[in-house]
Amino acid sequence: MTLSILGLVFVGLMTVGVPISFAVGVASVVATLLLPGVDNATIVQRMLTALNTFPLLAVIFFVFAGTLMARGGVATRLVKMAEVLVGWLPGSLAQIVCVASMFFGGVTGSAVAEVSSIGSMMIPAMVKDGYSRRFATAIVLTAATMGPIIPPSIGMIIFAHVAGSVSIAALFVAGIIPGVMIGVSLMAASFIHGKLYHQKTLPQLSRPEKVKRVLDGVAGAFTMVIILGGIITGVFTATEAGAAACVYAMFLTIFVYKEIRWRDLPEIIWECCQTNAVVMLLIATCSVFSWILTYENLPRMLADNFFNLIPSKWAFLLILNLFLLVVGMFIDMTPALIMLVPMLIPLAQKFGIDLVHLGLIMVINLSYGLTTPPVGTALFVAVKVGKISMDKLLPPLLPLLACMTVVLLFVTYVPDIYWWLPRSFGLVK
Repeated sequence: MTLSILGLVFVGLMTVGVPISFAVGVASVVATLLLPGVDNATIVQRMLTALNTFPLLAVIFFVFAGTLMARGGVATRLVKMAEVLVGWLPGSLAQIVCVASMFFGGVTGSAVAEVSSIGSMMIPAMVKDGYSRRFATAIVLTAATMGPIIPPSIGMIIFAHVAGSVSIAALFVAGIIPGVMIGVSLMAASFIHGKLYHQKTLPQLSRPEKVKRVLDGVAGAFTMVIILGGIITGVFTATEAGAAACVYAMFLTIFVYKEIRWRDLPEIIWECCQTNAVVMLLIATCSVFSWILTYENLPRMLADNFFNLIPSKWAFLLILNLFLLVVGMFIDMTPALIMLVPMLIPLAQKFGIDLVHLGLIMVINLSYGLTTPPVGTALFVAVKVGKISMDKLLPPLLPLLACMTVVLLFVTYVPDIYWWLPRSFGLVK
């Protein structure tokens, strides 16, 4: 009864357009009134407990570092470096989008920031060079999914926080190869598109210009080295790596690139406060929602009843992927992780699935959800930046999503493709 009311209130509020954090919070309060021995103080306690944890500071630091990088001219320099690396390939501008997004994902960890920063530069340039606006917007949007997968990934931090016993470092390192594989799959699609429709390549740059662009771009991409190198070697925790990334981002954007001035910092800090407030409110309210699901023993009921009908681990993984792809269409990554991780962990353990593997599957699936209607946040930003209607964007988007789905299937069923990397650093057994 309680679970039915919880679900009905949540779906009803979402249907009428209530923001998800308030929909989850109100549904949880209504459901809690029906639980014996549980009062409003319990709700407040659960919310505060969910936020009062040291690893969540990493989210705040990475949001600040990503905002500095997005505002500080890093995207422009990564695009110019990508031109040196792949500008000679067929479909050159589309290739540049893929490579620049790969690097930018390792700097900001945000799909929305990638679409906004790289799309505002590359979509007009691609249209001017003869690409259709539909394909230009679609390749920028799908390439942005590398943001939440290639570390630093806020989604992976949230998963590790909710799961409780998962190494953030292992998740970060495990995400490198799948993120690169997605980039390579999109580059292959861009290559075929270039051969068929757009065989022009960019003019050759002089050697000094190439060196200058690569050095400028490497300075921005060095953030990945600081974060991953510090975590893997044990110099930093994930939270400390986020703080180090903030210091480096300030130094780079203020003193080296000189794109940000000191008087711009209050505005940037306020923007980060707004973003982090939304994330923290989602974490607080969704933690109560997931606690009610656990309190009502839903994960165990599913494991003992419905999932007993699934014949094998491979069938479960297929159902899990389909389920997460549908969830990602309607719920953003952060609330989906907080609500679903406590429910899925017992099921994954029942089938002998490692939690790092589960986390990677969840983050990749929910990253794809950022690009799909009806509530894909990156999709709406792409439609706005690309100045195109959604119905025109979907046809060229589907083949690119199909390429990415092939990568998802490899990650799901052939984990050795990426598993050797965290294992080689001793992060997993």
